[in-house]
Parts: sequence; structure tokens; C-alpha cells
Amino acid sequence: MKRTTLIVLPFILYILGLLLYYFNKINIYLFFILIIIGLGMALLGFYLYRHNNRQRQIFAGSFFVICLICMFESRLINYEIYTYFVTSYNEPFEIVEDSGIHILSVDIFEAAYIDDLDYLIKTLELSNDKEVLEAEMVTNKIRYTSKNDELLSYIRPAEKHFETMKENVMAYLPGTSSAIEDFLNREDFEGDSAGLATVLSGLAEKGSFNNNVPIAVTGAIDEEGNVKEIGSMKAKILIAEKSGFSHIFLPVENAKEAREVKDIHQLNIGIIEVATVDRAVIEIEKLNT
Repeated sequence: MKRTTLIVLPFILYILGLLLYYFNKINIYLFFILIIIGLGMALLGFYLYRHNNRQRQIFAGSFFVICLICMFESRLINYEIYTYFVTSYNEPFEIVEDSGIHILSVDIFEAAYIDDLDYLIKTLELSNDKEVLEAEMVTNKIRYTSKNDELLSYIRPAEKHFETMKENVMAYLPGTSSAIEDFLNREDFEGDSAGLATVLSGLAEKGSFNNNVPIAVTGAIDEEGNVKEIGSMKAKILIAEKSGFSHIFLPVENAKEAREVKDIHQLNIGIIEVATVDRAVIEIEKLNT
């Protein structure tokens, strides 16, 4: 076998294995077999060219790099157990009583080892007494992205979305009430999708607008009051429909997905897309006239 082939082929095997794994063509074990074959080839080259100092160093370096790759990818094994992300119903609630502004939240459960989706759904619904709204299969792409995010968190702190939402709400809505502060200090809430509803609840409490229509609201905000895209849109619009809301307020970026869900599931709820807090207030005033 040519020297150049022994040097290059281990890295080609790694890249090929990574692509096949990422696109769900092979599992983690076949991926690691390809990496180990690459390690063996580097060792073979080291042995064959052990009397040539320069070539020996090249193969030693190649072996060391592939060892680092193996260590870097080994964390994937921890994610192999996960099979589904399951989203369950949560009852919408008001931060400020009688404001009519209702927050939409979901429970997301990471299922491990269970491949039978029907069994998983029935088990969760019986144990938690909550309807399952959506189940997403965990793909290798999701596993690989999650692994990289975890490793990056050791270098830089992971963003705490609820804390970011809290800062943006307080920047846009200074001098918040005790009801708003109590919600922002909750420790059982994650994500930033309650930002728009929180700000609207505070504005309603201050008398910035009157609202007598129960409204489902979801959307993140920045400190200037721009409404940003959120996740779990399908589950949230289903919750709003099941809870009997006539309208749901959501970010412009989520409007296309929301309308697709509405069409597919033949929902009756009205979708109101907003890009800013000010626009949301205008739309609420329209509903009340």
C-alpha cells in the first residue's frame, strides 16, 4: 500500500463515516469501526516506515490526530439511547389575572430506549395525565448537534433563554408589578417564548390597553420590543385550539408553519402574526372593537 494512501485514507474513512452517520445511513457503532480502521492504518504506516524518522513522525502525528477525533466523537454514545422528543399539553395560564393574555407552554420529554411510539404515547399519557401533542424521532443529525452543543458549553456558557427573556422584558417594561416579577423569578420555566405574553400582561395591568377577549400568546422579544421566532409551534397552536381560544398571537417568522398546522389539522383558531409589541397592542384593540 502506498505511503500517501496510508496517510490520507484514515481521514477519508472518518469523513465518509461522519457523513453516513449524520444522514442516518449508519449507526454510531459502524461509525466508530471506520475510525478504528483508520487508527489501525496509521499504526500500520508507523510500523512500515519505522526506520524513516520523517515518515515515522508523520504517521505518529496522524495516529495522534485520529485518537483526538475518536475522543471528540465518543460523546455521541451518550446520545444513542434517545429515541423520541415527546411534547405534551400544558394548561394555558395568565400572569396577570383577568388580563386575557394567556401563556402557552409545553412539556418536552426525552424518551430513551423506547422505539414503539404507540406504547410510548400511551405510557406517558397514563402516567402524566397529559395529552401527547407531538412526537419527533431523534435523528443522528439531532444527536450530533446536541453533542457539539454540549462540548461547546464547556468552553462558553450555554445561553439561558429564560434569563435572556427576563432581561429583555425588564428592559422594555421597567418598573414591573409583583405578578410579573413572580413569573420572571420562577425556576420551573425554560425558554423565551413567554416574552411577548409577559410584556402584554404588564401593559394590560398598567392600563395601556383594555382587553376583554381571551387570547393565546407566544413569541420571544428583544429589549426593543421586536417579536422573535420560537419553537414548538405545532404543539402551541394545538394547545390554543384545544383550550378554546378564538385567536393566537405569534411571531411573523412562525406564521407559515402555524398556517400549515391549521390547514393540516383543520383548526378554527384565528392566527394573528405580529413583528413588534406595538403591533400586538394594535391587534388586541382591534379584537376588542
